Amino acid sequence: MATFRQNLITRRNAIAVELAALTATAAGGKPNMAGGGGAGIDHVGYKDGLYRELAEIDKQLANMAAADAAENGPWEIES
Repeated sequence: MATFRQNLITRRNAIAVELAALTATAAGGKPNMAGGGGAGIDHVGYKDGLYRELAEIDKQLANMAAADAAENGPWEIES
């Protein structure tokens, strides 16, 4: 069973793959498109959402690393 940290890393990697795959002809890489009846496609918002999610995941991972360091602390060994 994957840990919370492993799940965050897996999702972060999936977002990185998705961002790397964006092109001028793929969802997220195109400009926004207005549709009939007020419906449209928000390509810019999709890409922005991926970047915001990536930033939040990185922040959570950094907080977890800081908590681990505070709990386990640095070790000093004298011989």
